[in-house]
Amino acid sequence: MGTNLIGRFSVSTPTEMEIKLRSSMLRRTELKEIRWSPGREMEARSLEWERQLQEIHELKAPEGKKALIITQVDKFPLLEKWAKGIYYYHDFYDEEAAQWSLLLDSGPIGLWIVGKPTIVEMELINHKMAKNIENIALHYQTLNAAQAELGRASNGFYLSHGVIDLPYSVHEESIARFEGHPLQLSLLIEMYMDARKEIETTSLISGTRAMLAASLFIPGSSMSKIRLQHREVAGMPGEESVLRIKEGDSRNLVFTWRFNGKYDSGEYPTTRIEMESPDGNLDEKLQIWDAILDSMKPMFVRKPS
Repeated sequence: MGTNLIGRFSVSTPTEMEIKLRSSMLRRTELKEIRWSPGREMEARSLEWERQLQEIHELKAPEGKKALIITQVDKFPLLEKWAKGIYYYHDFYDEEAAQWSLLLDSGPIGLWIVGKPTIVEMELINHKMAKNIENIALHYQTLNAAQAELGRASNGFYLSHGVIDLPYSVHEESIARFEGHPLQLSLLIEMYMDARKEIETTSLISGTRAMLAASLFIPGSSMSKIRLQHREVAGMPGEESVLRIKEGDSRNLVFTWRFNGKYDSGEYPTTRIEMESPDGNLDEKLQIWDAILDSMKPMFVRKPS
């Protein structure tokens, strides 16, 4: 089993499995890391910046706007590392909102920080999103650099190659999908929190029982329960289901663990872990599933509730 740092948690997965998808959002921004070619970092960052500029120049400014680009920043006051940013109209049909993008060069890794669209009139007054993306860039470190400074009690939000040492605020999301196991396993891990939305209250156990009952009346399909229970994972009181599902000639095993989350909490995010595979080797797959769930731990010390 190999350890993966995802958002504010660590989880172990079989070493045979590779990450096929990684998506991260923090404080109303989308984050994307790029590993530079060793020895060609300066060339790579210039090419990446020019590529982004080219994509932007292919857009059309909204009707009535003279320029597509509102402002371009070649030096951010708080950042000692190389960074460039651009604020531009991203949608031809939206003349009120624009989007910030910042590219940070942290050495071996580049980081794109793309903000959610903001109202131009307000942004030019309060610079709220510009300050936000600069602050995120300021607190980003590659994992090698961060390991000596950040421990389990940190505020770290972990990406594939780096960590942002900022506490939870309002909104964040982490998604990772793993594939490639000899037993044809696929694994999806999702963690999400948005203080602007209500927490889902639907029970996995109740929903699964309803599906089991409904499956009795669907010709050519069947669903049988292997597990359906409450189960705590990483200190989060969630629910678990393991099902064998038959649809036509297809027979699959579906493993699910879900926690609905606590409102406006980075320590208790809405979390879903799901593993699927063709039917067979049930005992071995249950062992893998249990090892994954049992390995999940917070990368912080929870405050006493």
